[in-house]
Amino acid sequence: MNKEEIFNYCEKISKKEEVTFKYIKNESEKGEFRNFSIENYRMNNIDRLFIRVIDKGKIGSYSIQGITKEKIEKGVKKAKDIARNKKSEVKFENFGKDINNKKIKYDSEIEKIDFSKTLEKIKENLTKDKYIQGYLGGVSKNHIESFFINPYLSKENKIDFISLSSLVITKNKKKSSGDFSSIFTKKEDIDINQTFMQAKHNAYTLMDPVNGEKGEYTLIFTPEITREFFEFILSGTKGEAIEKKNSFLHDSLGKKIFSENINLKEDPTIDYFLNSSRIDDEGFKTSKKNIINKGIFRKPIYNLYESIKYNKKPTGNAFLENGFNPEYTNLIQEAGTKKIEDMISKTKKGILVYEILGFHTNKITTGDFSLTISSGKVIKDGNFKETITNLNLTGNLKELFKEIEFSKEQKFFGSSLYSFSKIQKVKLI
Repeated sequence: MNKEEIFNYCEKISKKEEVTFKYIKNESEKGEFRNFSIENYRMNNIDRLFIRVIDKGKIGSYSIQGITKEKIEKGVKKAKDIARNKKSEVKFENFGKDINNKKIKYDSEIEKIDFSKTLEKIKENLTKDKYIQGYLGGVSKNHIESFFINPYLSKENKIDFISLSSLVITKNKKKSSGDFSSIFTKKEDIDINQTFMQAKHNAYTLMDPVNGEKGEYTLIFTPEITREFFEFILSGTKGEAIEKKNSFLHDSLGKKIFSENINLKEDPTIDYFLNSSRIDDEGFKTSKKNIINKGIFRKPIYNLYESIKYNKKPTGNAFLENGFNPEYTNLIQEAGTKKIEDMISKTKKGILVYEILGFHTNKITTGDFSLTISSGKVIKDGNFKETITNLNLTGNLKELFKEIEFSKEQKFFGSSLYSFSKIQKVKLI
């Protein structure tokens, strides 16, 4: 069955009974390269249909691939059987009547890009550089088509984007490497050469690391690390964790716990952002939210199950890709007013931190962390000095983020924007 046939057949079923369908087709061209040669070039084409049934207030889910009418019918029956045999604390009512009315733009021109020529251009540019010994990484062009159908509405979507990861290896006596990655959702923004040049810059910047000296520093984090810290915070804003007091934020709703410079919001309908959606996969309208506003924790998020269980409203944040657990769409950390070069020039004793290890060990219940700076550049009186490694950063997120400032520059991560961040007087051991 093609996509149109699948759509029509699912819509026919959904008009008769309480069945929701989500279809995803992902076409991708991927190239992997190493040492100036394209080692692997392949195309993937995967489609999947997710089926959910509500039967007498209970919910059942099932997914299929290799889609046929027979498989769809069997999938609906399987989902019904799961619902009927399920012990549930809550009863699910009809839902899905509402939808965010804003239209969302995506750039279809990316789909027309000649991918093989793009890879050859990368090779041509890098082989000109006599200081590079080799490089590796990958480029992928993705075309995603999807539709969502339930008894009250149906919607279709198309998204195209290019992702690029690069690791450049230098040709010096003491070799060094630097990595960088980019995501492009608009053809006019695509600059693959710049991504490799940034990886090259990082490789040369971080050469010959030495063990860092313990002491008090001003720390400046790259947007990549700023993002990791905020993802740690965001994992504590989920409704279930708040209600069960499994989050370090469970008693902080409506309280100023961070710097007033921290403003973090969710905006689900931004043009050219990969997670934009007018409705979540449970059929609820998405909406803008101030998650943290001037340092105040404002809004936890709930899926349908949790909203009924804890007597809250569903927030439009349940998505198939996350198992219908609450998840954010697009995240915007509000930028600061200072340029990163000015933030660095005014730093007397600091470190520009490129890489941190240990985020997976952080404790969401308390907000405590124990991290290792594995790569950074020492700053003395506004100038870069030696490359350092192996310094430890421990503490609590509430304390660390009491005073923080952000750069004017931001990096786009496909569905989020984050700045460089600067924190004064941090003790490293």
